[in-house]
Amino acid sequence: MDIRQLRYFVGVVEAGSFTRAAAILHIAQSALSLHVRQLEESFGTQLLVRDRTGVSVTASGARLLERGRSILKEVQLTEAELTNSVAAPSG
Repeated sequence: MDIRQLRYFVGVVEAGSFTRAAAILHIAQSALSLHVRQLEESFGTQLLVRDRTGVSVTASGARLLERGRSILKEVQLTEAELTNSVAAPSG
């Protein structure tokens, strides 16, 4: 799993479909689907149920979504802290 795959997974769940998520994330739908499928393969479990109306999360997907949001928030905070410490002169 990498951060990009996690971002894409969370994006698909929050958007409710691969089509909407692809538009929001500025990525081709086929590439987005591939990343999520690779994530499912790396965990060895189905994370999303896909149908004509969109996607819904499985029990495993719900656990990953909860943890994934926390992880992404921590990454975002870390990036902000490091960016601010480099941009602000000290000494």
